[in-house]
Amino acid sequence: MKLEDRIRNIIEEECEDYFFGVVDLSDVENDIIGQYGSFFDEYPLAISIGITMPYMVTDDVLMGNTAIYNETNCKLKTIALHLSSLLQDEGYKALSVPKAKINDEMFISLHKLAANLANLGEIKKNLVVTPEVGTGVNWGTVLTDAPIETVNL
Repeated sequence: MKLEDRIRNIIEEECEDYFFGVVDLSDVENDIIGQYGSFFDEYPLAISIGITMPYMVTDDVLMGNTAIYNETNCKLKTIALHLSSLLQDEGYKALSVPKAKINDEMFISLHKLAANLANLGEIKKNLVVTPEVGTGVNWGTVLTDAPIETVNL
């Protein structure tokens, strides 16, 4: 089974409705990525995972409901740790990027940047907006040096 298929299987064990993409950061010219050039030499690929929020939840409810975010964050953490373990077991470097709790409206997290660079959504007003569900996605990232084809789903 291909590594990409095994990655998808891990994600699908935790959730049914998700986004998945891979971007080669060494090919990206971006001021934020450029600041960490040597770091991304070691971990050139970013695996972006997005978990869709419940469809019936409005943006107003999402903004005030940390339980929904906490639940998807737990799922993202579990998925990222499983992916990191899989990649390391295969002999590759892998780093699960933790969530940052920053309230700066101008801050663009690596999770949002990776999702955007993997063509999963567009960054607008510091949020990743997908064509399918708008801003109703919570994002996670795993950095690796594994030879994974850059894809999105």
